[in-house]
Amino acid sequence: MKHTKEQLQTLRHMLGIDVAHKRNPEEYRNYYCAPHNCAELHELESLGMVRAYDKCEHYEWFTATDAGKAAARWSQREMLEPKAKRMYSAFLHIADCRPDMTFRDFLTAPDLHDYRASI
Repeated sequence: MKHTKEQLQTLRHMLGIDVAHKRNPEEYRNYYCAPHNCAELHELESLGMVRAYDKCEHYEWFTATDAGKAAARWSQREMLEPKAKRMYSAFLHIADCRPDMTFRDFLTAPDLHDYRASI
């Protein structure tokens, strides 16, 4: 089933995995707050990707179903940056803490092996 880019982005955002620089980002939430009668969320609900679980006077809260989680994971892998770009981005992130480290040092440092393997 084809979903729109916006629907997939909403599902990834709902789970906290809307990042292109991590290979397997950890889902750290599973909710989305939307105004009443949000067409996009109700469309996702009719497709079985989300379900409403609470509402108040102005808002509704949704959570992703297993099908929604699978679609979000699949689309996150599709938007993943190439490994070389992810590796250099990780180096830039660490370089703030270790300004004397070169990219070559980053690629060869034994103490960063596990970190590089996770990218």
